[in-house]
Amino acid sequence: MATTENMLDYIGDQMDKLDFDGDLNLNWDKEAHAIELEYTITVVTNKDYEIEDQEGETADEGSVSYDDAVLFYDQTRMKGADYADSYLTVIPYNGKKGIDQATVDGFFDYFQQALDDGESDLLDFVDGTSSDDEFSVTFEAEKLSSAIDEQPDYKQKVFLPYPKY
Repeated sequence: MATTENMLDYIGDQMDKLDFDGDLNLNWDKEAHAIELEYTITVVTNKDYEIEDQEGETADEGSVSYDDAVLFYDQTRMKGADYADSYLTVIPYNGKKGIDQATVDGFFDYFQQALDDGESDLLDFVDGTSSDDEFSVTFEAEKLSSAIDEQPDYKQKVFLPYPKY
């Protein structure tokens, strides 16, 4: 079962539906056949202490930002495990056939929760109510699998093809 919408457009549409105050960007690397969904969580703080960002720079007074990304990659061209440490998560798709709608919809259902929890956890981190020395958004593969499994069966058969542009 196919659809007229390609995976890049569908992922962009689902991204637009997220209830998220931060920044979201979708980057398509045509040569690598990869799609990156970048996100930035920014929280305002009125605390009087220094916080270092991922690059070791001291964050601007008044706000703290956290950046990360999700990689959708062509498993016929690259090994996702090679990139797993650089992304929140990596999600494979099957070449030109693309990705099934259940995987994308399940991902966005869980990603919304991960963003909500991440924003809350970052607020706790910057206001000092967290006992952690470092911050990162938590993404659990088991919860993603559950979110995909909860999708209706027909979505497993609907494939969003790789874009032909």
